[in-house]
Amino acid sequence: TIHGEDEESPENLALSDIVDKINIQFEDALNDIWQSLMTQELYLHEAIEESTTNFHRKIAELMAKFVEQAQSFFVQLREISVHFSENMTEIVTRFISTKLALQEFDDVPVELRMCMEDRDAILNLIAGMKDTHT
Repeated sequence: TIHGEDEESPENLALSDIVDKINIQFEDALNDIWQSLMTQELYLHEAIEESTTNFHRKIAELMAKFVEQAQSFFVQLREISVHFSENMTEIVTRFISTKLALQEFDDVPVELRMCMEDRDAILNLIAGMKDTHT
């Protein structure tokens, strides 16, 4: 019709049928591609959802193990602190008692000589050290 031909001519009708068939084939191909892409998108969505769920589960497990292990370490640290404090109290008490009983103050530092007679102050310092460590 652009070149002045008749729309109803056999040649135009044949070309119109060919264009209609190509249009139908194009729509069918487009529909098939759309169906394929939607199937792939659904598969991808499910895979990502499963991966995300697995990730959350693994992170939760790792965090629980970390907290459990950290709590165990802190219990051990508290026990060590108590043990250290008890040992320190015993050693200091024995040292002071020995030095006071023998009256040997020559090898005792000057700073410690002033504290040796106030046993309660030294024991309070050791208890304060234990509290600070704990």
